[in-house]
Amino acid sequence: MKTSEGISITPTSYQEIVALLTSDELAAVECSIAEQCRLKIIRDLASTTTSHLQAEVSVSGMTIPEITHYLNLHRYQLVAFGIQLLGDKDASKEEQEYPDGEEQGLDGESETIGLAVGFGVKYTIYHNFLANRPAAEFRAFLKNRRIPKHTKFAKELERVFAELNSMDAEEA
Repeated sequence: MKTSEGISITPTSYQEIVALLTSDELAAVECSIAEQCRLKIIRDLASTTTSHLQAEVSVSGMTIPEITHYLNLHRYQLVAFGIQLLGDKDASKEEQEYPDGEEQGLDGESETIGLAVGFGVKYTIYHNFLANRPAAEFRAFLKNRRIPKHTKFAKELERVFAELNSMDAEEA
């Protein structure tokens, strides 16, 4: 089965998502990022968190075993990517899209108190798209997930990824 954007859907069960969210592989990546960014991880396995992540994984083109393998294989790159992404104001800026005339005031802004468990899964999916898949597929994925201003967000992630890779190349 495919979405309207042409993305293949891989069914992922709730139990698989919970197992991934409580896995040592994910904890190793998320704890390293959170510690270095001095943020806490909110480990609430609420149905909204797991359902959203279940939908995200289902259209990512990756299975749970592939995500787990990617977490193991690319742990240090994922941690560096997460730290770079969170430290980049343009890439980590939360933007919303509102219809003309319905702009939200400053009252609608929220304060970040931590990172929700599962953020490392998103970073893994993003990293996999940036490293191994065509840019058009990545944009289609972001559009499917209803990321506000998905094209701009994709460009910011591509820039962060390229900067990180150029730093790695200089160190080699």
